[in-house]
Amino acid sequence: MNTLDHSRVSATRNHVLPKRLTIIGIVFAAVGVLAILLPAWATLAGEMLVAWMLTLWGAVGLWFAWEMRPAKEWRYAGVAFAITLLLGLMFLLFPGVGIETLTIVMMVVFLMEGVVSILLAMRMSGHMRNWGWLAFSGLCSLIIGAIILIGWPETAVWTLGVLLGVNFLSTGLSLVMLGKTARESA
Repeated sequence: MNTLDHSRVSATRNHVLPKRLTIIGIVFAAVGVLAILLPAWATLAGEMLVAWMLTLWGAVGLWFAWEMRPAKEWRYAGVAFAITLLLGLMFLLFPGVGIETLTIVMMVVFLMEGVVSILLAMRMSGHMRNWGWLAFSGLCSLIIGAIILIGWPETAVWTLGVLLGVNFLSTGLSLVMLGKTARESA
């Protein structure tokens, strides 16, 4: 490819990429807003996705375990994948159980992250500037975990959906801003 063709391809790529980032960002942000506005629906959709993935993982894993019968460990793999399959099927058949389980896991993770972040911030306080931001992050995690815990079991209906929505919205906005920056620098 000669220099003229290369510059033409580069110019086209520099124009198309920012536009695609912006479009993808808008879609992500729209999904995020929708999930925040309809948190129960988004929670159920997230739970069903996890349920189907666990079911598929367990089924394919059982096949894998069966194929590795010559190895002594095949039974352990079979048990582990059977549990994964049963968990996925349970989440599919009883979505409320899946939603509650995932919410409990998220609550525990937020509480643990909050404690660890605050402890780490306290340790760093004598050595680094801006250690307070880590403590602030830990406090936010603790508050989220506490809200989920205090409102249990009602919080299970909306927690996963709201958090998925916030994640989609923040990802979408960041992609829109990247697209804007790329367009300005092109």
